[in-house]
Order: sequence, then structure tokens, then C-alpha cells
Amino acid sequence: MKLTEVLKGIAVRSISGNTDVQITGLAYDSRKVKPGFLFVCIDGVEDDGHKYLEKAWNNGAVAAIVTKEVAHSENIVVFTGDARHALARCAVNFYGNPSCEMNLLGITGTKGKTTTSFMIKSILDIAFGECAIMGNLGIDYKDVHITTAQNTPQSSDLHSVLRDIANAGVKHCIMEVTSMGLEQLRTGFTEYSLGMFTNISRAHIGKREHDSFDEYLAAKAMLFSMCKKGIVNIDDEHSQYIIESAKCPVITLSALSEADVVAQNIKMRGDGSTFNFKGMGNEFEINLEMPGMFNVYNALFAATAALLSGADEKHIKKGLSQVVVPGRCEKQDTDTEYSVMIDYAHSPDSLEKLLEAMKKFAAGRVVSVFGCGGDRDSTMRPMMGAISGKTADFTIITSDNPRFEDPNKIISQIEKGIKTTKGEYICIENRTKAIEYAMKNAKKDDLIILAGKGHETYLDKMGKKTHYDEREIVAEVLQKLKGE
Repeated sequence: MKLTEVLKGIAVRSISGNTDVQITGLAYDSRKVKPGFLFVCIDGVEDDGHKYLEKAWNNGAVAAIVTKEVAHSENIVVFTGDARHALARCAVNFYGNPSCEMNLLGITGTKGKTTTSFMIKSILDIAFGECAIMGNLGIDYKDVHITTAQNTPQSSDLHSVLRDIANAGVKHCIMEVTSMGLEQLRTGFTEYSLGMFTNISRAHIGKREHDSFDEYLAAKAMLFSMCKKGIVNIDDEHSQYIIESAKCPVITLSALSEADVVAQNIKMRGDGSTFNFKGMGNEFEINLEMPGMFNVYNALFAATAALLSGADEKHIKKGLSQVVVPGRCEKQDTDTEYSVMIDYAHSPDSLEKLLEAMKKFAAGRVVSVFGCGGDRDSTMRPMMGAISGKTADFTIITSDNPRFEDPNKIISQIEKGIKTTKGEYICIENRTKAIEYAMKNAKKDDLIILAGKGHETYLDKMGKKTHYDEREIVAEVLQKLKGE
């Protein structure tokens, strides 16, 4: 494709060099540049692509988009005011706007994105054959699995993958859409058939993410200017802002009040729930094998999205009855008198909902094992300590992706919160030793909840990620305890 075609729709301030050149690919990382590529210099949070322009030329780039003055001699340099906007537009042009060739469902919210995605996938796989999914656990379609560094890929990567998905003949794609992905225009010019807002709570606020809650909420709302139709959970206190900001028709959803779609006659049990789905001319019972009220909401979203995608009642009931979501209320096979569950809960809201749901039905004690991530909003730490202290029968405070912070400092901040309660607790910084302590001291019918890691298979400390899968840790501890 000629450079002039790739640049359509971009506010170009100046161009040096001959634009009548063929572009064979796009890159924002100089290491991924190949001969014939257009390199886009993004001035990011931690690095500046302009520093790597010379490497891009050396690797074969024939043109570059910049937002700063650079030395370019005979090279083709396109000067614009917003590199992220330019990259997104170039990606849509270069890959032929693939989002328009499929039923693309976007899900945003602090919690519930991954679980809702897998619920929808379970239904649509039954209704239409295999569909694609992208988000926290990577990208999957047909026999392809792609591990991603970000839940929402950079725009050129996103449209490249969407093109591959469309070319593979996949007609439905479910996508987690993060607030940072929206704010940084990684989803720029993507067209969604349906957008969903699950909920929002205080998270993702810090020096590497959003400066304030208002900024975070505004970023979430951006999805509803990019979709043909929206679904919004009106039981969330900030839902009205999303509805008022939306540029599309909105379907309201509730488990507490009147709405377009509602969950009625909800009956909770230890390992799941049943409820009646009512809305959009449909009424039927759903049996869900996942515990907690939060999963009722996730299932309500999934059923609504599936109906709007053309699935019917039997597809929905079957899909929701057999869905499995890695790292979400994931029970481990221990063959002991106690149980171990792995869950991704890593914010005050999600930890509280998880512990409360489990506390209602647990036959024995609920033992909470959790930590807080480093380089994130530190105000959440004492809050989570207080929540665990009030709800769990016993808490083990440990480490969880400290990143560049001192893990013991994080633990002490969590401890401040738990000290405001009467909850029993212990601090064990080493996560493996914390898990071993919980299992070694477990009593009959105890439920040990390992919260925060979920699907993750690494520990992030001082900029280095090392392999760490809690499923493997639980198995190893079991073997050790059996040998003692």
C-alpha cells in the first residue's frame, strides 16, 4: 500500500521526502521494523520512540511519523501532532478496517471483563462455532493462541490481529477493553457492534495509570462513542455518567431494580446460583456453576450480549452451565478435608465481594491469603486489610507483584487496615511460604482463598518477571505435606 493511502485521515503538518513509496508494514517498536515499514515514534509514559528512530532506519524503515523535530536527511518524515492517533488511523487504513467485518463485542469495567468474556464465548461457541476472544489471558481463535503484554493491544497490533481473525473466517470476537487502552487510543477507530460497562471502582489510579478517578471514569465512557449499541449495569453508582456520555442507544441491566434486562428470583448456593433472565422479549431460567452475586451480573451481561448476537435461549443456558474461567473462583483438586480456591480479586471491591460470597456458604473457616501490587494506588492497601479482617476468619498477608516497591512496606500498609478490625492474621512476605502455612494449618472444611494472582503465572519484582503459577505451588505444597 502506498504511503499516501496509509496516511489518509491523519492531520499532517509537514512531510519531507517522496511519499510515492510502498509501505509493507507498521511498527512502533524499532526492534520489529522490517524493510519497507512505516515507523511511528510514540512519546510514551516511560520511553520515547524518537530515541530509536536511527535504529528503525537501520532496520529498513522507509518512512517515519514524528511529533518532534528530527534529523532526517533523505528519509521520508511525516510530522503530526498526535502519534497515537496517527498510528491508529494508519492501522485501520493499512489493514482495511477489519472490525467492520465481524460482530465485535467490547467489554469495559473494573471487574468482570474476563469472566463475562469467557461466558459469552462459551455461548457463542455453541451457537455459531468457535469465536475469538482477546484480553487478560491473551488472544485465542481457532488453533491460534497469542500471549500479549497488554490486555488491550497497541492499535497496530490490534488491527493486525483483527485482520487475521477476519481472514480466518471467524465472525464473532469478544474483546476486553481497558481504560488505558481507550485513553491511549489503542482502540482508536475500532468499530464495535456492542459495548458493555460492567462496573467501576477505585483501581488503576497511580503514576503509571490514571491521575484521578474522574479521568478513569471518563476513559471507560469512551467505548460508548465507538459502538453501535451499549449495555450498562445501572446498579453501579456511576452508570448514569456512562449513559449520558454515550453516543449510541443503551440497554440497561439490573439485578436490583427495573431495567431493560433484569435478573429475578435469584437463588444463591455455595457453588453457583439460579435466576430468571427477563428482558428483550425473553424470559428463562439460568443455572450458573460459579458462585457469587458478581457472577450473576456477569451472566446477565453474557446472556444479553448473546441474544443481541443472534444466539437463543438453549445456547445461553447450555453455555452458562458449562463455562470455565481460568483464575476466577477456580477450585483446586487437593483430595483433602479442606479446599483451595484461586481467584484474581485484587481490589477492595472484588476482594470484599469474593469473601462475602464465600463466607455465606463455607462449611468451615474462610482463610484469606492476599497481598497488594506495587506501584499502584496505595490507599487501597489498608482498605483491603480491613475488608479481609472483617470478613475472613483468618488472614495471611503476603506479597503480590511488588514491582519496584519494598514488599514489606506494602504489607505494613495492609496491616494498618486489618489492625482496625478484630480479625486474626499473620504476615508472611514469601508467597509460597504463606500458601504452605495456610495449607499446613488448615482445619476440616476450611476454604483457603488465594486472592490476587488468578490466571497470572509470574511474580513481578524489581522489573523482573519470574515464573510463578499458584496451581503448581499448591500441588508442590501438597506433595511436601504428604511427605512429612
